[in-house]
Amino acid sequence: MPWELSVGGDPPRRKVAVSSFWIDRTEVTRAAYAAFLQATGYRLPHVAEDWAEDWSWTTPEAPAGTEAHPMVLTSWYDAVEYCDWAGKRLPTEAEWQLAALGPASEARRYPWGDTYDGSLANHGRLDGDNYDDSDGYRLTSPVGSFPGGASPVGLLDAFGNAWEYTADWRVEGWELVEGAQVDGVLQDPRAPGPGLYVAVRGGSYFFDLSTRPEGERHAFLPELRRKTSGFRCARDA
Repeated sequence: MPWELSVGGDPPRRKVAVSSFWIDRTEVTRAAYAAFLQATGYRLPHVAEDWAEDWSWTTPEAPAGTEAHPMVLTSWYDAVEYCDWAGKRLPTEAEWQLAALGPASEARRYPWGDTYDGSLANHGRLDGDNYDDSDGYRLTSPVGSFPGGASPVGLLDAFGNAWEYTADWRVEGWELVEGAQVDGVLQDPRAPGPGLYVAVRGGSYFFDLSTRPEGERHAFLPELRRKTSGFRCARDA
């Protein structure tokens, strides 16, 4: 039986059902992305701006010492290409939320429960320059560094570390979401676009999750590469 969950925020909450699927426990690492670059000759993660100097790659090898960190400085299109190469796909937003927070009946605010705990995720802060090393990391951390923050199904770093692209475009109304209706429940909802923004989830090392956990649902322009934007893969069961 598929699980039911409620997708909250904008648009208003409603019940949806998600069929069985697989999702990676961790975000895609830089080592894994390097293997993709070397196998395909795909363009390097590079942005010709001052802010990106420390993040841009000049070769298809992961910067030394960061191989286990989540891949960032990726666009949505980069993420789609990697997933396709790996024989997988990006998770839908409903799949991501179910894997990260569990079914709506459990009413979790965070993957680990209802109460914020800054020691369970690589997070930022609201004030100052947004960086926060109180969790042990000023920037990204190796994936799986916070096992206590795992989701009910074992997802690691679902909140914090890197924003995660989903397969869906960000829409403002359910009339733009595709899916069959069964007894008032929307089955396997998809927002296939086209649109201006794609849906991203989970926050990052540059984002404060303590005061407004629902803020982890965000939207990015699909063509931009950010020092906080990463992803994990999924596939059909």
